[in-house]
Amino acid sequence: KLTLLPGEVEELARDVGTLVRTFAQLTQSQDVFVKLERLDDNGCEFWHQDSVSYRLLTTYRGPCTEWVHPDLSEATLRRRRADSAQAQSLCHHDVALFKGRGETTLGGKLLDHPGIVHRSPHIAGSGVHRVVLVLDIPRPAHFE
Repeated sequence: KLTLLPGEVEELARDVGTLVRTFAQLTQSQDVFVKLERLDDNGCEFWHQDSVSYRLLTTYRGPCTEWVHPDLSEATLRRRRADSAQAQSLCHHDVALFKGRGETTLGGKLLDHPGIVHRSPHIAGSGVHRVVLVLDIPRPAHFE
């Protein structure tokens, strides 16, 4: 199913609005960057930490974001392309508030920063698609 019925559009809009307000309150941000997208590729296919302070994710359709327990972060990042037997998956409509590694882009090694290690599920070429909501505190990269 690729389309939403009128009632579903309103429900989705209400849900996104509620999550935006909640995220803004939790992060004490007056503005929120909102990305609602349909994906049919692997998206973020490698294990990684986001270069943000916090990111809110929820999946409305399709396979959900995979993550590993923080105790497994370093080993998983070292094998960033490999599957992890310890990977867990969010469920539809789970709301995940992920801590990122901050906005550091220069200096410091990736493994020196805390943050949840996660990736998008591998769906490229499968005919499967995902509908994912991502909320961030706005930063210059969002407007490039």
